[in-house]
Amino acid sequence: MRIRRRRGILPYVTSSGEPEMTVRSIPTLHGVAVPSAETKPGIEIERSVAQEPPYKVILHNDDYTPMEHVVAVLQKVIPRMSVRRAVDIMMEAHTKGKAVATKCHKELAELYEEGLKAEGLIATIEPD
Repeated sequence: MRIRRRRGILPYVTSSGEPEMTVRSIPTLHGVAVPSAETKPGIEIERSVAQEPPYKVILHNDDYTPMEHVVAVLQKVIPRMSVRRAVDIMMEAHTKGKAVATKCHKELAELYEEGLKAEGLIATIEPD
C-alpha cells in the first residue's frame, strides 16, 4: 500500500499499513515551530523585548605594561577600535587610574574582559 503525502497533512500509519489519523503540520524553521503572523482585524498585538542594561569594560592602569602594548591590545581585542581612540583610553587609564574602553551587552563585555586579561592587561566589567 502506498500513501500519498498531501500538502499540510502528515499521515500516521499503523503497523498494518493503514492510516491511523491525520495531523495538520505546523510551519517550522530549523526545527522550531513558527507562529502564524496572521491576526484578526481589530486585535492589536504588543511586542516587547527585554533588554539587558549595557556593561562597561574598564581598563585599569598598571605601572609595568608599555603604553604601545596597551594600544595594540585594545585594537586587537575590541573590533573597530581606532588608534586615536585606543590612545585616548590608554592615556585616561594612565592618568586617572582607569578608563571605560567600551560599552556593550554583558556577554560581549565578558569576552572583551577575557581578551584584555589574556594579553596581560587589568580589566573589569560593571553595569552602566
